[in-house]
Amino acid sequence: MPRERTYLRYQVYKSQARKQAGITFAKLQEDLLQQGVVDVDHSRVRFEAIDAPALVAYEEWFDPHFSWQEVVRWKAKEPLGFDLAIWFDQELCGLCFANPNQSRLRVKIVRLEGKPGNDHPLKSRVATFALTAVSHFARIIGSTQIEIQEPLPGVISLYRQLGFEFDSEGRLVKAIDQG
Repeated sequence: MPRERTYLRYQVYKSQARKQAGITFAKLQEDLLQQGVVDVDHSRVRFEAIDAPALVAYEEWFDPHFSWQEVVRWKAKEPLGFDLAIWFDQELCGLCFANPNQSRLRVKIVRLEGKPGNDHPLKSRVATFALTAVSHFARIIGSTQIEIQEPLPGVISLYRQLGFEFDSEGRLVKAIDQG
């Protein structure tokens, strides 16, 4: 029974984090409209679980880096894991899977990938959108850091631009502001 309650509680946490990410970008959209700066309509972005429609859309990606079918199997084994599909209208633009460590003080982004190619509306923004949702999840569960697990060398500079740094143990991490 306690394991089932934990599972249900984390389902709520994941849902809250996705919803909060949507609210964050809706507020950003309002601010950008007031400033007269609109490069992408953030109100058309959705944050959802990796589900059957996300996997169908992923199967249409040309030459993805990761096997997201494998991530779905992890999701079944890791009930505390945070899965995220980032949509722009009906187009799947990114996928992310993160998992808290046992102490829950750190959430590891295990996989993060934007749709390959240059033809989607969130190109070069998927990491920012995913990081926002993962940050909300991390705050909800009381984590103090986000870690990028096994970062690919080609994207370390992007993570650094997003505030990540290597710690004394060689992990690429970012502190979570609790605000």
